[in-house]
Amino acid sequence: MTLRLAEVLELDAVQRAAPEVVVGADLLDRPVRWVHTSELAEAALLLKGGELMLTTGLGIGGRGPVGEAAYVAALAEHGAAGLALELGWTYLEPPPALVQAARQYALPLIALREIVPFVEITEQVQSVLLERASSGSRRERDVRQQLTDALLDGAGPQELTSTLAGLLAAPVLLTTADGALVASAGVPERPSPRRARPVVRRDIVLLDRHWGQLAVLPPARADDPVAAAVCAYGAEAVGLALLRSAAVSDLDERRRRLVEDLAARRFRTTGELVGRARVLGLPFTAEGRYVSLVLSGWGVGDPDVVVRTVTGALAPGTALVADTGEDVVAVVRTSAAMTAARAVLAAVDLGSGGLGAGRSARVVAGPVVSRLEDVGRSLAQARRALELAGALGMEARCLSAAQMTAQLLLGGVRDEPLAQQLVREEIGRLVEHDRMHGTDLVGTLRTYLAAHSSKVRTAQALRLRRQTLYARLARIETLVGDVHAPSRHTALVLALALHDLTAASSARNAPTGAEQGR
Repeated sequence: MTLRLAEVLELDAVQRAAPEVVVGADLLDRPVRWVHTSELAEAALLLKGGELMLTTGLGIGGRGPVGEAAYVAALAEHGAAGLALELGWTYLEPPPALVQAARQYALPLIALREIVPFVEITEQVQSVLLERASSGSRRERDVRQQLTDALLDGAGPQELTSTLAGLLAAPVLLTTADGALVASAGVPERPSPRRARPVVRRDIVLLDRHWGQLAVLPPARADDPVAAAVCAYGAEAVGLALLRSAAVSDLDERRRRLVEDLAARRFRTTGELVGRARVLGLPFTAEGRYVSLVLSGWGVGDPDVVVRTVTGALAPGTALVADTGEDVVAVVRTSAAMTAARAVLAAVDLGSGGLGAGRSARVVAGPVVSRLEDVGRSLAQARRALELAGALGMEARCLSAAQMTAQLLLGGVRDEPLAQQLVREEIGRLVEHDRMHGTDLVGTLRTYLAAHSSKVRTAQALRLRRQTLYARLARIETLVGDVHAPSRHTALVLALALHDLTAASSARNAPTGAEQGR
């Protein structure tokens, strides 16, 4: 418990000493924890910080300007709240070196121009401090009891925030780890354009994670121990209320249900989604940049471990991660889809020993959407891209659905007569030649087109001598005509993509050896 220096100067015993603030008129808000009296030049060594030093200057008299400045410097270094110098015994006026040093070290200097026994000042200050400490303890007990009663009555974060604001007669804010406002009370109807800086704040930790913060604003005072205690008790109470609304055993289920409801668009309003996310400690908003990540193939490890691994790989407060049974989904507030996907894959690979992944996991990022309610579309495309990547035998383990747009679109029309006709007319003879002769002219053409018709890059990609590549390209032209003309490239690329999709589908649906034997 403390007194402000200005309050000390108003005490009767101090007033009788005719105090004059020589230095530090703007520092009178400084807290005074105790009063110490000493005539030793080395008195600073006896301080713990926050003391008002009372002295007649006897210990530094005769030490000259250097000794006087050193005395003030030592007091400031040890955290003294101020220096009160009684005039008349050693000094008739505060010496210039002492005043200059007090200004230099921002140490309040008070001249006491009338003689009052220091014991009287000390007794009065200590008496007020002890009374405040006792009163503060009673108030803290009352606060704890009121918060306990509110919790027992089922109060949630908003009700508790209102209770705290009433107890402190000051605004109280509850925010998530990312700074999103969850609840507030005592805030003026017309707040200042610039939000006041909190005078006291406490972190709220939920399930070993930083969930958010409880902050008390002015006119509460930073040096008021009761405000600090109320904020600490309030943070504990809010944490308990959040745990009650989302019990440990229920958190995973709440995350899973929120992901599934986003995927199936089972919600009435976007505000409902935002509220559910914030209860889980996620500062999601209706408008923003969101992407869905789908993780599969992590092995036989515990899905809960996978969820924690994925969550830890992403920035705190940005990701809703859940095990849906068939895969692990992360809804991430970011526009850097592939950066997030690579971070997840790296974390899973790093923990592959415990996850049983063996570096076989794959992460696919859906397209970035600008509204929370559209996350389901991003998730659906990510899952389709994941399925297609497996069907095509793609080796890449970190993929973007946005980069597979053509394959995803063609996948829906590959069985249409026009699509099959396009394949037959454009590359049908190549496919047949490869089947009969065991060649890979289709693969050569695919690489050639991907290399923008560069024979040098194609030869490098296929690790062929140029003469061998030239012979292959000549054979391809014999079978399907000119493939170098840019005007034909689009049809060839589409035909190749449709052929790959059809081949992948056939391979996926082909009977296994056991099925053939039945």
